[in-house]
Amino acid sequence: MGCLVLYEMIISPNLLISRIKEDDESAFNALFEHYWEKLYSTAWARVNDSEVAKDIVQELFIKLWQRRKSLDIKGSVDAYLQSAVKLSVISHFRSKSKEDLQLQDAATRMEIIQEAVDGLEDYILLEQLIAETVARMPELLQQVYTMRNESKSIKEIAADLGIAEQTVKNYTAEVLRRLRLVIQDKYPEKYAAYLSILLYMVNK
Repeated sequence: MGCLVLYEMIISPNLLISRIKEDDESAFNALFEHYWEKLYSTAWARVNDSEVAKDIVQELFIKLWQRRKSLDIKGSVDAYLQSAVKLSVISHFRSKSKEDLQLQDAATRMEIIQEAVDGLEDYILLEQLIAETVARMPELLQQVYTMRNESKSIKEIAADLGIAEQTVKNYTAEVLRRLRLVIQDKYPEKYAAYLSILLYMVNK
């Protein structure tokens, strides 16, 4: 990997995406090396399985290369890839749910999500709305939401913040209440699907 590519990776990941669209394999390899560990960590935190997490990230990059000509990333490449891996995790659980007849409710929820979320851009818009809404909440609510979204347990959050477990549950419920109101107001036609995503993000 040349120094020039590494330099551009640090300065402008979007430039690498432009080169990938022009079939530049060295740019693709630089992107892979730079983001692999971070995306793997995101996937592993949600599936708690090393091999599954590796497969999810590997498949994400395969699809990225296959669809390179049509890539249209607006804004941060990091945010785009993080959203992509989270959406891949949802797809993974949807497939897993279908394989287990005892998880029909979960499978149904994932079907609703799949039908309503038209693609990665749709999911990114929802994430942005959630992030903007949470940013306006009191600090403790923000912290609880962030930790739950990082797959920390109620017990772990209570210990980290020095508060009672019931307080964490109450704060989580309040965050969900506020987010539900915003989502229902912004996306009434997709409320059921987006609520399923929200509950997955906070309660997984």
